[in-house]
Amino acid sequence: MSTLLTFYKNLDDDLFQKIGYSEQPIRASYINEENELIEMEVALEEGQENTFHLLDPKVHLAADVHDVNLNFELEIENPQFLFGPNGLSDEDGVLGIAVRWYSRDSAQMKIQPVSTLTASDEHFYNETELTIEKGIIRGKLTIEIILYMAQPGIKQKQIASGTVLGTLHSTLILIDGNSSMFPILEVDDPSRPLWWVECNFEDPLYDSFTDDNVAIIINIGHRNARHLKLEKGIGSSPLLLEILATGMQIIIEEAKETGEWDDILRNRSEPGSIGEAIYYFTNMFLWDISSPKKLLKSIRDDFNGRF
Repeated sequence: MSTLLTFYKNLDDDLFQKIGYSEQPIRASYINEENELIEMEVALEEGQENTFHLLDPKVHLAADVHDVNLNFELEIENPQFLFGPNGLSDEDGVLGIAVRWYSRDSAQMKIQPVSTLTASDEHFYNETELTIEKGIIRGKLTIEIILYMAQPGIKQKQIASGTVLGTLHSTLILIDGNSSMFPILEVDDPSRPLWWVECNFEDPLYDSFTDDNVAIIINIGHRNARHLKLEKGIGSSPLLLEILATGMQIIIEEAKETGEWDDILRNRSEPGSIGEAIYYFTNMFLWDISSPKKLLKSIRDDFNGRF
């Protein structure tokens, strides 16, 4: 058995408490197809610590289509404790702070430098933005704020530049692709109903979960469309919640009629397909699929709780 020995100090709990590290809640946003900036809620996952999911008020976010922007505010009240005999670096060294993110589901990892610290810094504050480019992340995204050696002191020959010395904070964010996007389209036609559902798929195991195969149509030209309060987002519109809940129930019931239901429940669908989306929704949010009325009630309960 081998033992890994390090001849330099790493960030421990005592030093972490001394430096007074803090951060504001992460802010998340994206630019939609109309070039609007959509601010999202970064919501704590129920029963989990430091695990969050993104709530989109417009319910249009798709990590396959949109870049996701994450904004951080970091603060260290007493960075001077990081230097000297009891710190991580000699007085003449330079420490770096970076955002390291990785997704095992997507086999991706990147490090984005944020700023540097020296022994003369009496206080540290930084705002930085991390952009997760569209199409490269699915599933779980781990984000870490790390300390590393940017430039060792003259006497610190045992430590190389770039060596990670500790993690200041770690957050898990659930980033989803097409399987998390509600298939919503808007039309402007005063002669047609307020909303309806279109299901144009033949094989839910393979047909993609996109609006050319399945969609909840919202008619903004209807005389009652103002009651949907679309401009305020899903959380401010009980009527829109009812439409989405009923629309998703219809889509799922239509998929049941194709004869592929058992394979959908076994997650044998192709990535990005309607079947994969249904499997995701029903398992992630614990929708009750045992009967149509129980399905609709569980979707409503889920939406009312989350939005």
